Amino acid sequence: MKKSLTALVLASLGVQGLAWAGEAVHWTYSGATGPDHWAELSDEFEACRLGKNQSPINIVSDEVVESALPPINLDYTGSTASVINNGHTLQVNVSGKNSLTTHGGTFQLTQFHFHSPSEHQIDGESFPLEAHFVHQNEKGELAVVGLLFRLGEENQNLVSLTEVAPQKSGEQVSYSRPVPKLLNRDITHYYRYSGSLTTPPCTEGLRWFVIPVPVTISEEQIATYIGLIGADARGPQPINARIVLHGK
Repeated sequence: MKKSLTALVLASLGVQGLAWAGEAVHWTYSGATGPDHWAELSDEFEACRLGKNQSPINIVSDEVVESALPPINLDYTGSTASVINNGHTLQVNVSGKNSLTTHGGTFQLTQFHFHSPSEHQIDGESFPLEAHFVHQNEKGELAVVGLLFRLGEENQNLVSLTEVAPQKSGEQVSYSRPVPKLLNRDITHYYRYSGSLTTPPCTEGLRWFVIPVPVTISEEQIATYIGLIGADARGPQPINARIVLHGK
């Protein structure tokens, strides 16, 4: 029986924050189980090869469409709950009220995680780290905010996370803090496009919001992340017929 998009997304992301996309099938970011071969690992990963709206992408500023997009309102008043080292990323699960409201409605933050180097690029530029804030509405639809990091001063919002991060793949630790204030409450400057999960099963139909103004992170913090997880970024995918909107 063909799975519905909602069921597939729920299963792949783990709404309760206790699972990760495609974790039942071994996949990696390099070699025979890397991104070029994801579709070969499982029939459920077909979209990784056949999908026409895949993420991430290289955003070319001269080719985006300027648009009067409404602000993204973030109301993160809840807290973090736990940190998981799942071998693919550091994933932080959250609890309480943490909402995103935009023209597409209201979505609740379920978790955020990281990729190094960045998965999205801007005019071909890659960044040392990218955070993905994954939100879901009552229909199971997903809205993801991508935040880029540039080398610079230590990011104080991530210091405590680095200190408690599990050292081994498969480990999870309790982590109760206010959700880090990495994003502004009201975001007016962003790129908007339709895309997919950046990990297997590469399910499409996601709303992507990429913030073009990076925040800083230190070389030591990046080195710590790489030491725990290693490089964990899928390369840019073809834009195809998609339009990237730019709100400012």
